[in-house]
Amino acid sequence: PGVASYVGADITAGVLSSGLDRAENVTLFLDVGTNGETVLGNRDWLVTCACSAGPAFEGAGVVNGMRATTGAIEEVWVNSETFEPTYRVIGSVKPKGICGSGLIALLSEAFITGLLDKAGNVNLTATSPRVREGAHGGEYVVAWGAETESDEDIVLTRVDIDNLLRAKAAIYAGFTVLAENVGIQLESVDKVLIGGSFGKYINVEKAVQIGLLPDMEWSRFEFLGNTSVKGAYLALLDWRKRERITEIAKRMTYIELSADNSFYEAFTSALFLPHTDLHKFPSVAEALRR
Repeated sequence: PGVASYVGADITAGVLSSGLDRAENVTLFLDVGTNGETVLGNRDWLVTCACSAGPAFEGAGVVNGMRATTGAIEEVWVNSETFEPTYRVIGSVKPKGICGSGLIALLSEAFITGLLDKAGNVNLTATSPRVREGAHGGEYVVAWGAETESDEDIVLTRVDIDNLLRAKAAIYAGFTVLAENVGIQLESVDKVLIGGSFGKYINVEKAVQIGLLPDMEWSRFEFLGNTSVKGAYLALLDWRKRERITEIAKRMTYIELSADNSFYEAFTSALFLPHTDLHKFPSVAEALRR
């Protein structure tokens, strides 16, 4: 069973497989996908919402974006002096594009090293041949054509950056507004559980640096992978788990963010790297200082 139009069976299955419905302390569950579904609560109460994050972190809407399959760049590091990148490719083959975890890492590295400003503008004064003016504004070359399978450059464009900023802003605004609606401070959340098809591959530090995840101790994050499939397996194997999913759906209170004016304000504030309010991200402020 689903809960609302944009909080479906994948989320109730995810709550089951994550054990959120039986957690003793307040826990935040995030499904990092197109709808950006969020569940907050514990064994006593559950609230949920969905925000239209878009499919940028799944590779869509990004010029060289792709799913996390063979040939996808999954991790990127940028030298702060030369702006030369180092990357890791799934399958150790020539790169075809960049998947979600690679895009998060690239956006973070570009920001921390000064290739991007907090608004996502490419620093065209950087002394590197990889920084150039493209068809849609400034862009950064991650891999030259001679290195790639298609013989074409793999780049991060201004359009890509805008799509990624909107996606991360929607997700961050979604769970912050949800917490505010029930009078919970994010600092009091005991665990942050992250599901989604590429959830277990996200680098916590990089996700915090772009403002996708809240700035808290890394030990409080738990990456669970595809929680929807795990929940479906459990439901198929045990009729008691199916009954538990039904109970989970009944217990969850849905909050419609589109009817909440504070969501738009929170979304607008989160459209920057990592956020307009840097005090919310002390570890990022320290990294920028260094």
